[in-house]
Amino acid sequence: MSTHISLWDVFYTRELIKKFIRVTPIHCSSILSSKYNASIYLKLENQQVTGSFKIRGALSKLIRNLNKIRDKEILTVSMGNHALAIAYASKLLGLKAKIIMPRNATSFKKQRVKAYGVNLEIHGDNYDEAEAYALNLSRDEKYYFVSPYNDIDIILGQATLGLEIIEQNPYLDAIIVPVGGGGLISGISFVIKNISPRINVIGVQSEASPAMYESIRAGRIINVSLKPSIAEGLHGNIEHGSITFDFVKKYIDEILLVSEEDIKESIRELYYEEGILLEGAAAVTLAALKRYIRKFRDKRVCLVFSGGNIDPEHMLEIFYSEKNTRA
Repeated sequence: MSTHISLWDVFYTRELIKKFIRVTPIHCSSILSSKYNASIYLKLENQQVTGSFKIRGALSKLIRNLNKIRDKEILTVSMGNHALAIAYASKLLGLKAKIIMPRNATSFKKQRVKAYGVNLEIHGDNYDEAEAYALNLSRDEKYYFVSPYNDIDIILGQATLGLEIIEQNPYLDAIIVPVGGGGLISGISFVIKNISPRINVIGVQSEASPAMYESIRAGRIINVSLKPSIAEGLHGNIEHGSITFDFVKKYIDEILLVSEEDIKESIRELYYEEGILLEGAAAVTLAALKRYIRKFRDKRVCLVFSGGNIDPEHMLEIFYSEKNTRA
């Protein structure tokens, strides 16, 4: 699959999808800026349609290929946010969709996907098993498979977020981005490095699921052992041959790892201090700022808050355990 794209492709993609999405705000947090001795900007993609950035890529893929997929059933696999985006976009465009989710996806996201009336199938104990099953199904010509990340049209959709960030604040020193399969950071880093290469683009993964981090260290895509994570949206290994690996290798400056407790504490901090409720996969950016603060002091830093679809069970775990209850 070709990785050759241009900035013109990104601008064109924005024109394709702009009437269906929101231009989400960047908020300068005086509280976090004072606390961490840096200028902290929050890109609030948790306010996006379907609650995450994923709708950008889903619409980019489906609108571009609308004529050839009218008579097919869209097939995809997801832990949740990509599933929600495909379900929403399919309904919007009058398409049928079959969505594979693993058993360890949150019940909250499963219920929301099902509410769109798509054909939802639960298969496998984790994302890797669900993805292998979906890829096998995709051999049937009645399906049109849409990867959550390993697709140039998906990356172009996510790249529109990079355009928004640099148009809203071209004076940033660093942008911190969550990393799962790598579609979001591939798009953002391509735009940023082609417009303002001085800006550092830094990825974040959980220590429980460090597939891209370890793959970059190894110089090739490798499978890693996975542990349960509150950042379930970033959970799983990377499809071998994924084009996102090449984008990440070429355009990003660094990937940082954060712990599960770092992520939980960041969710609490954002809610109590900013009134922002994030899912774990989005809160990793604040977790990275906190854990590696020496890298960011006196800098202008944008934290990409990629989604706000937190499961109520995770909220109970984070906010209402005896250890963390506030008087």
